[in-house]
Amino acid sequence: MLKKPDLFGDERICLVCRTPFDIERHHIYGGVGRRPISEREGCCVYLCHEHHQGKDGVHQNKRFRDSLRAECQRRWEMREGKGHEDFIRMFGESYI
Repeated sequence: MLKKPDLFGDERICLVCRTPFDIERHHIYGGVGRRPISEREGCCVYLCHEHHQGKDGVHQNKRFRDSLRAECQRRWEMREGKGHEDFIRMFGESYI
């Protein structure tokens, strides 16, 4: 199956602070079994190290993580022309 374009764009700059330095790729729906689906479906985003792994980064900050997951779900559903049930079948749960 072909990889779809990233829902947040493919520019290698931090989504939050827009820096082009120390950029890391974050799989929005990670974990066992979902990381490859995130990659294939374009559910990835570029973040600087601080916003990825830092004190207030997506891996440490539940509010940030939840908002990113909800926004990605909205974008995925819009791009695919599908609803929450389709998203749940693909990723296992809804974040909206």
